[in-house]
Amino acid sequence: MYLTLLAIALAALLAPLVWRLAPRHVGWLLALVPAACFAWFVLQIPLVAGGEPQFASLAWVPALDVTLNLRLDGLALLFALLVTGIGALIVVYAAAYLHGHHHLGRFLAYLLTFMMAMLGLVLADDLLAMFVFWELTSVASYLLIGFLHEKPESRRAALQALLITGGGGLALLAGLVLLGIAGEAWQFSALEAATVQGHVLFPAIMLLVLVGCFTKSAQFPFHLWLPNAMAAPTPVSAYLHSATMVKAGVYLLARLNPVLGGEIVWSSLLIGFGALTALIGAILAIREYDLKRMLAYTTVTVLGQLTMLIGTNTTYGLQAFVLYLVAHSLYKGALFMAVGAIDHSAGTRDLRKLGGLFTLMPLTGLAVGLAAFSNAGLPPFFGFIAKEFKYAGLIEMGALGWTVTLVMIVTNALLVAAAGLIFLRSFFGPRGDWPQQPHEVSPFMWFGPLMLAVAGFSLGAWNHWPETWLVNTAVQSVATAPIDVKLYLWGGLTPAVIASLLTLSMGVWFYRHAADVRGVAQQLTRLGRFSGDMLWDWWLRRVFQFAGLVARQFQHGSLRLHLSLMTLVVSLGALLALWLSGATPWQAEQLGSISVVGVLGCLLALGGAAGAAFMAGRLALVASLGASGLGLALLFVALNAPDVALTQLMVETLTVVFLAMVLRRMPRVPPSGTGVGWLNLWHALVAISFGVAVTLLIMTAVSLPLPGDLAEWFLANSLPGGYGANVVNVILVDFRAVDTLGEIVVVALAALGAATLLGAGQTADPKPRGLPEFNSVLLRQGVRPLAMLLLVVSLLVLWRGHNLPGGGFIGGLVAATGFTLLVLTYGRGMQRELSRVSPPTLIGLGLALALGAGFFGLAAGQPYMTGLWITVGDLKLGTPLLFDVGVFLTVFGSVMHMLRNLVGRAG
Repeated sequence: MYLTLLAIALAALLAPLVWRLAPRHVGWLLALVPAACFAWFVLQIPLVAGGEPQFASLAWVPALDVTLNLRLDGLALLFALLVTGIGALIVVYAAAYLHGHHHLGRFLAYLLTFMMAMLGLVLADDLLAMFVFWELTSVASYLLIGFLHEKPESRRAALQALLITGGGGLALLAGLVLLGIAGEAWQFSALEAATVQGHVLFPAIMLLVLVGCFTKSAQFPFHLWLPNAMAAPTPVSAYLHSATMVKAGVYLLARLNPVLGGEIVWSSLLIGFGALTALIGAILAIREYDLKRMLAYTTVTVLGQLTMLIGTNTTYGLQAFVLYLVAHSLYKGALFMAVGAIDHSAGTRDLRKLGGLFTLMPLTGLAVGLAAFSNAGLPPFFGFIAKEFKYAGLIEMGALGWTVTLVMIVTNALLVAAAGLIFLRSFFGPRGDWPQQPHEVSPFMWFGPLMLAVAGFSLGAWNHWPETWLVNTAVQSVATAPIDVKLYLWGGLTPAVIASLLTLSMGVWFYRHAADVRGVAQQLTRLGRFSGDMLWDWWLRRVFQFAGLVARQFQHGSLRLHLSLMTLVVSLGALLALWLSGATPWQAEQLGSISVVGVLGCLLALGGAAGAAFMAGRLALVASLGASGLGLALLFVALNAPDVALTQLMVETLTVVFLAMVLRRMPRVPPSGTGVGWLNLWHALVAISFGVAVTLLIMTAVSLPLPGDLAEWFLANSLPGGYGANVVNVILVDFRAVDTLGEIVVVALAALGAATLLGAGQTADPKPRGLPEFNSVLLRQGVRPLAMLLLVVSLLVLWRGHNLPGGGFIGGLVAATGFTLLVLTYGRGMQRELSRVSPPTLIGLGLALALGAGFFGLAAGQPYMTGLWITVGDLKLGTPLLFDVGVFLTVFGSVMHMLRNLVGRAG
């Protein structure tokens, strides 16, 4: 199962490259991947149908006992077949539909990313893993809906879909977290209805889950985003908004029905909102002339009916849910693709301009006809069986069921009329006023819809196969109790058959009086003073106005005031937390011995800070801060932390150099005046409060005993486990190497961003020289050997770091300091002379070495970043040294990259 997700993810990554290399064949080449996944899922049908769900587990964060669990049961298998099977046809169709588009590769990458996310959503057995895939479908759909970003309506629709589904996703996340707490399990397969429904959190769980699912599946009042999403290219509508994304909410409702279902509130909400959504969607559909929007509103109707069927929890109702799910995915995907073909060929999808297309587009017409018959619920199509079981499931509920059935008869009659308009009016109506002469589209555009339409016919005519292999297993996964599944085309003259006959008769009447019915529908939609879109626009404007009002109160343009207020709030918050906790920060027995070096360091740090507060001039300020940092380095020496002291010394040296180079090029600012004013007093208050808060926090942390014996464990295992006497370095490159990897990635990203800012707007210097302050023969002659000595020392520090103070991080800083002296003395030309490899290349090489060092452990069957060692004579060499070299190169390259851009401005 993991390989199917990985294969589709790789196809998404390679889609732009495949498009570049083979633009004419990109569709079917990429479609081979989901087609192969579909074939694999087909092979799993006998196992799953035999009552053997397939499980797979991958350790994600073993230290926290977090695993990614996948489960392939009947419901997941059904959705996986729809996602991959229809997805393969859509990829081929999309490549033909958007042939020649300059961003086709990017579009196919988005489409395959969504396919992978949707497949992961239905296969995930973990609550939180499912939510990750859930949110990824929202992000991918945002990119797909807004693909034609030059159009305002596309941007608006994409933002609307993202905000509605994203807001619902936040509610769903809260509901899933509460569900995991209440159910005492984080896997769907381990949740029990009795445990969850008896918990005090059950009402909140049910409400939050329903909000999340309703937004995704376009239930009233969140339905308005789905029709607007028709601004996307037709392949997006055919895939996301008929067969997959909008079914995600329905899928989760079905998945959780055995756990949350059975309660009257659950059933009432699903039936009530589902039936209302279905009726509203049908009324809004019949008033439309745009075929895609008409199909979109009919999709809203079907989504409402699927939600309603889950709420019935009856034998026929749950069977109808599975049948209707498959039938709708097949015929609606076919209709969307066929409408796209009509638009592509005739230049319009306006029903008023279409007609007489069958002789010009016979294969597309055949696909539309078969899909429309299934949509109308005519025998022997699969849609007919779904409609029969739907009415039977509603009637099972008694008086309430009969009431809902009457509403559904009217609703489905409107769907029959819409199907008739799409097929009969477009293909057999009077000759239309086409913007361009229609013609049959390429096989890549009619093959997909025809295949789906034929599948809808075949599954209905030979319904024993889906009953045995698909429907039964899916129904058992949804139901709260075992259900005997038996499909049929004719079960006698039952109330469900009578309801079907009434639906068809009323649908034919609606079709024949389409103009009058459309007029009534338009009048009904005007009864409300505001439409859904008007309410949405009003709400969004108010949100932006409120955000602007709030922002104006804080974004006043004064960076100094921002920092002061933020620092003061943090300080006061820390002091309040200490006071409320009742902690005692001062314990005399925790104080260490006083040393001369420590006292000198504290005095130098305090004097430097005081000097920075009172001295005028930027360079004097930098020098004062450097003195303060030097004092801290002495303090670390007194505390027997030479590694930290050396790092502090190198960082302070580079900081002083960089700040001096930046400040000397900034425009001069006139002095603000002398004397002690209110502004200085305010700054003093902020600084003192922050210093006191940090001091008390540190003293409190030091005075508290460390839990466990972690320090003793590191001391005891550093030499025998990591083959190093320097415990600090062994922790950084062996025991906690993954943490260090994350830190150097942050260093690299920060350096790349800072270098871009430092080099912005500079012009190339044809004769790069050093800084004027270094223009001394004596200084130049002295700097070169000093710099070379520092470079040698950096390599020594790197090599000995595993057993003595040092390591890759410190070595990189020492080498960068020596290199900086050379560049400041001789200019950028010296940098080009010495650095044959560009700094970004060094950064990339360093990260590659650090990442690659961890794979040796995986190859040996150990967790990632486990150190492997070999003995060369009496010398131990291991992958931690390779990791440390990667750290060295990353740090060195980061400093050099910033220096290169900075020297171009300062030199």
